[in-house]
Amino acid sequence: MRRIAAWLPLYLFLALIALLLGSRPGLVRHAFRAAVERARGSALAPDARRAARPDSSEVALGRLLFFDPILSANKQRACASCHMPTRGLSDGRALALAVDRSNLPRNAPGLTNVSDQLAFFWDGRAISLEDQIDGPVHAKREMGGLKGREIEARLDSIAAYRALFREVYGERSPRYADAKRAIAAFERTLRSTHSTADRWWKGEIAEESVPAEARRGFDLFAGKAQCSRCHFLPLTTSVVPGAFAAQEFTVIGVPADPLGHALDPDPGRYAVTRDEADRHAFKAPSLRNIARSAPYMHNGVFQTLDQVVRFYNQGGGKGLGLDVPNQAPEVRPLHLTLAEERALVRFLEALSDDPATVEPPAHVPSGLPVGGRY
Repeated sequence: MRRIAAWLPLYLFLALIALLLGSRPGLVRHAFRAAVERARGSALAPDARRAARPDSSEVALGRLLFFDPILSANKQRACASCHMPTRGLSDGRALALAVDRSNLPRNAPGLTNVSDQLAFFWDGRAISLEDQIDGPVHAKREMGGLKGREIEARLDSIAAYRALFREVYGERSPRYADAKRAIAAFERTLRSTHSTADRWWKGEIAEESVPAEARRGFDLFAGKAQCSRCHFLPLTTSVVPGAFAAQEFTVIGVPADPLGHALDPDPGRYAVTRDEADRHAFKAPSLRNIARSAPYMHNGVFQTLDQVVRFYNQGGGKGLGLDVPNQAPEVRPLHLTLAEERALVRFLEALSDDPATVEPPAHVPSGLPVGGRY
């Protein structure tokens, strides 16, 4: 009931028009554009009320800290080690790399439009970007497990950081809480708003300039393929539209290998809630810059968007013959043709900026390699 109540205020007319998809798919596009216009003026991004100006000194400090390996115990890993600008702010690996170069349990999610989320990590165990930063920083396998006071001592030993923290936060020595605040402020600026799809929806480019296959893919996304039932429009995240006040987690039956021989054993959201209904449930990520952040799923099991679309078309884990008793009812065989699968992938590709716009700093105050050594 929560989903229905939140969905109706913004998308009832879109859902009704979607019933006409087979005969007049253009109506869906026009209705969606109206929904985007209606959403303007209120915060599309759930975190928008806390967003600092992109050119603020706090964001500038956060950008330096994001790329500086000073926060890792061995001074060789930075936030940017797992969230690379050239990889859709992910790292291009199936599983993230640990500080000892072994594999971590999950894929490093992309950070594009991360401010559109209400919960962080694949299982949603953090409720703010500031809280999320604690995870990798304090985890021994991720960045070595430095404590806050150790980070403060490191930052306080660098004159440039002392000056920057004073400029942003007043006459006091660097504090770990302020470092988190600055990094989170920077991460909230990591937004994709100029993709082909965005410019089309906002009327900045003519519909005819968008490839016909991508336009058909959008009609499928909002209709037959049912993608928008988990990647809610216009954010393309699992934050429920309307009030944008709830984050959903869905069981889709992600396999442990691309051929679907077994269900991935990761308990997902269940590890947080201990609710059996949440076993194997995960957050649906933002689809912005999705073409740049392969591989996909919490375990990086799929290397391409074609594989992802085919997995959903088959009906998720159950469609592969896996035992997923609590799989979401909306994840079922879609009966898309090969041409429709291709069109859907073309639309997903159109959600990526041309090109990515995040630039690393030329150097960081610690003097260490920008972005870390590995």
